[in-house]
Amino acid sequence: MKKLIFGIAVLSTISACKKVEGDGGRASISGNVLVSEHLRINGVVTDTVTYAGATEDLYIVYGDGDAMYDDKIEVSYDGSFKFEFLQPGTYTIFGYSKIFHPGNNIPNNDDDYNTLEVVSKTISIGKKENADIGTITLTKN
Repeated sequence: MKKLIFGIAVLSTISACKKVEGDGGRASISGNVLVSEHLRINGVVTDTVTYAGATEDLYIVYGDGDAMYDDKIEVSYDGSFKFEFLQPGTYTIFGYSKIFHPGNNIPNNDDDYNTLEVVSKTISIGKKENADIGTITLTKN
């Protein structure tokens, strides 16, 4: 009888645990990364090229309130990515665009600078869902 009560208590404890966003599930999020890059001659944009975001880093945030990323992957050679083994919940996928800011001193370009800006998409997934987040376009100016 004690074993039965102990078994029921253990099962109740396990079933009462609410699973939160993160690793350990059967869901996944996939998509593609494109890079749009401006080509410049003497600071003037002469052309824009777009190509698959091979070797770009993408990050995932588990849940809504997390201020730090939880995992990072490198995009495949063809621009595709996949975060696997996720619990049901809300996730944010993000990468960084490199934005060029020309300075005022055109002849020597010594006051030009770059900044990184976040490009993100948020998605909610269910149990065993294989969600496609679409294309994330990163800019390299």
